[in-house]
Amino acid sequence: MTGFLAIFLAVVMGHTAHAEVSMATQVFGIKDLIEKLPNHHFQTCNLVLSTNRANFTTAESRCQQLPARVAMDRQRGTLATINSKEANDDLTMLLNIALPLKEQSKFKYAGNRWAWTGLRKVRNTDTKHIQKINKRIPYNGSDWEWYDGSTPKDFESWNRGQPDQRPLKPGKKSNEYKKSGRCQEENDCRQNQMRINHDGKWDDAFGFEEHPYACDYKGKYLVSGLEKTWTEAKEACEAIGLNLATVRSQREVEELRRALLYFLGESGFEECKGQFGHHGKQPVNKRGKVIKKKKVCASATMEERWDVEHWAWTGGNDEAKEGKFRWTDGSEVEAFANFPWIASAGKDNKAKGQAAGQNCLTISKWGEFDDSYREHKKPFACECPRG
Repeated sequence: MTGFLAIFLAVVMGHTAHAEVSMATQVFGIKDLIEKLPNHHFQTCNLVLSTNRANFTTAESRCQQLPARVAMDRQRGTLATINSKEANDDLTMLLNIALPLKEQSKFKYAGNRWAWTGLRKVRNTDTKHIQKINKRIPYNGSDWEWYDGSTPKDFESWNRGQPDQRPLKPGKKSNEYKKSGRCQEENDCRQNQMRINHDGKWDDAFGFEEHPYACDYKGKYLVSGLEKTWTEAKEACEAIGLNLATVRSQREVEELRRALLYFLGESGFEECKGQFGHHGKQPVNKRGKVIKKKKVCASATMEERWDVEHWAWTGGNDEAKEGKFRWTDGSEVEAFANFPWIASAGKDNKAKGQAAGQNCLTISKWGEFDDSYREHKKPFACECPRG
């Protein structure tokens, strides 16, 4: 946990006022932000832990798809690289938040007591197994490798007696792993993959076992499912050295939208961008013609489209000057063309039947913005430091 926070304090520009926040407050802050994410994915600015159990190959594939799904990145993602004590502490924290140990099976090899990481044995994988520990070939860290090609020579946290590299015959089940499947390899299955437990200790494991898994995360946004007022959301982000989210391009609008869907779940209205009117008005295109609505959008009630679960706070507001929206760093919100306001939003505080005070910017899961009352409680997104 300390590494995650230290990176924030050292890297984030314009957050010097937050550096005075105590470490205890920061630790509580990150736990508070992510403990109620409803979609089985828990994150820091560097890691994503999924509690959906998978074997090693499936977990690897899902992490490869993560950048495209969340961060608009075409590069393939990887299972998490845990090559420092700080990274080890961060993942241990996530595992304890997402799957509290007291709620898990007491069996020490139960699936939810471990999470896959990206460390694999890539050399000497068929070394003959020797049952007696004192007669085994000594452990060689250079046989194990992270996805970036580095080895655990500078940091490792193996459990006592591990890695033991115990083999399993084809088609056989281990007594310890009888609920995890059986060996499907033509030759012996080997424990050539690393998993981590709630104490931050490592173990070598069979790839067919199913566990939660951790991916490296390089996205821009840290999403919280907690419903807070705009001021509370702003303070929660600042408590861990961040600001409420900003978007400076259409690409970032889409990245934030995808992050909301991935971490908070879908709304059912993802196809409705540009389909909703405002204050009972029909949406129109650039020529002023009424847009023909898709069925799912046309049938949505006002209560459904404005449900707080479909919206999240960002850092935009026009409190300094009505109608002039700025991010919390003072830069203009509408700094790029075709900023995606929901129909008639943004400068509607004086609309008939509306009181003044809709000064804070919120984004929907279908990628449109609206100004809303700061006292309303919604999920929110903080912005991660990215060089």
